[in-house]
Amino acid sequence: MTRLEDFPGDVIRRALRGGTFRLNVGRFSLRVSSVLPEFEAALGQLYAYYPVSVAGGAYDYDIDISPPSLARRWVRRNCLFRLSGDAPFLPMAVDHSHALFEWGLNWTIGSYAHNFLILHSAVVERDGCGVVLAAVSGSGKSTLAAELSLQGWRLLSDEMALIDRDLLLIPCARPVSLKNQSIEVIQARHPTAVLGPPARDTHKGTIAHLPAPKSSIDRNLETAKPRLIIFPKWSADATLRVAPVGSGQAALRLIDQSFNYPLLGRHGFERLADLVTVAEAWEIEYSSLDDATNALT
Repeated sequence: MTRLEDFPGDVIRRALRGGTFRLNVGRFSLRVSSVLPEFEAALGQLYAYYPVSVAGGAYDYDIDISPPSLARRWVRRNCLFRLSGDAPFLPMAVDHSHALFEWGLNWTIGSYAHNFLILHSAVVERDGCGVVLAAVSGSGKSTLAAELSLQGWRLLSDEMALIDRDLLLIPCARPVSLKNQSIEVIQARHPTAVLGPPARDTHKGTIAHLPAPKSSIDRNLETAKPRLIIFPKWSADATLRVAPVGSGQAALRLIDQSFNYPLLGRHGFERLADLVTVAEAWEIEYSSLDDATNALT
């Protein structure tokens, strides 16, 4: 399938406004619509290497990023995330449209993709070893995932681990969401890395997205076997601490980080129990990304 970057801008614009644009992100096909030039520009930058269609076709989710009314397209401009016509969130400024798309897509997958056990985790892979980085917001998991992806690890996800019935990690590589000081950290360590447009003054502060590596996007249908569960925690001035976590304790922590464990019932319990059986669990506290990367390697 043709990549987004292969189409002229006017073709993408017509498809976005006409409802015929399809974006393929791993196992998910999205019908994406928008009339906002700001969103169109950010989409072209962050999703340039993803397979798309401009001629319509089947899709899993119908997403629209557009003003809530015709007047808002021109005066006091803002935008809504709509899923199949419903708007679950309040409007945001148009220069936040790309961040709204990412947050809305996370919410969509977490709310509806219940054929997977979904954990709030970043996921990376190296040499056939799938690594689940499970942590609460603010722990530094996205910064660590960004660093690893820029050092050649395969990125499967920044926000959620999707685990199927065969206990395989399902890729959904998308732009990595960096917040506040993490943006400066990654830019200082990787001056050639190009980030998407910043969304300032959001409820999480300033957000900028690091595009997923092309090599990860090319393997976005290739599963990985989970081999490590890591509970990372960044702490200022901390010396590196690496400690094993028992399988029972790991399971309890992952339940707290799951989007849909209660909904899956017995199947969710069995899948989680199998996960902590086949994958070693460790917690890593660090202040240096070099220390964390070396410990994981």
